[in-house]
Amino acid sequence: MLNDRENILNVLREKPLKVYEIMKRANVVNEEVCQSLLLKMRGEGLVKFDIHNGRWLIG
Repeated sequence: MLNDRENILNVLREKPLKVYEIMKRANVVNEEVCQSLLLKMRGEGLVKFDIHNGRWLIG
């Protein structure tokens, strides 16, 4: 789980992405796990969600 967080953050450092693109690049196999990690990291202020583009980015 911690490794997935690091992979997601590394992927988002390159450019803002949608959930499916994050899953492919960070090797997260389950969409629910990926979304829950993104929501937890959003709560911690690490990532942000752009509602207009539907993309996640580094906070």
